[in-house]
Amino acid sequence: MDSILTTLIGMISLIASCIVFGACCYLLSKRKAVEAVLMTIGSGVGLFTRLLYFLVPLLAGSNNIAYTEISKYYTIIGFIGTMASLCFAVGLLLLIHNTVKKNNVFHDQFPTSND
Repeated sequence: MDSILTTLIGMISLIASCIVFGACCYLLSKRKAVEAVLMTIGSGVGLFTRLLYFLVPLLAGSNNIAYTEISKYYTIIGFIGTMASLCFAVGLLLLIHNTVKKNNVFHDQFPTSND
């Protein structure tokens, strides 16, 4: 029972990553821009690293891999995940900057007064 509960709790972060990746793919389909590409790449690689974090303990347990080998794999996966997070963050910042910049033309929206 504990292993099933642990597996389900571990899957929550995987489900959240799937939702973020789906939203980024939708943004990319609607808006072909650099920020959409960066966010999609970052979330896709992040989803892959989350999947690896979920699968490495299962593979290590079945193949009797030493702890030093597992720690090397986690270091590599962590570095790749960090790069993916940075890629997503840069894309998100570009999206926010471009969205705010477009809405910054507030003074031209109202007609001038004749008084």
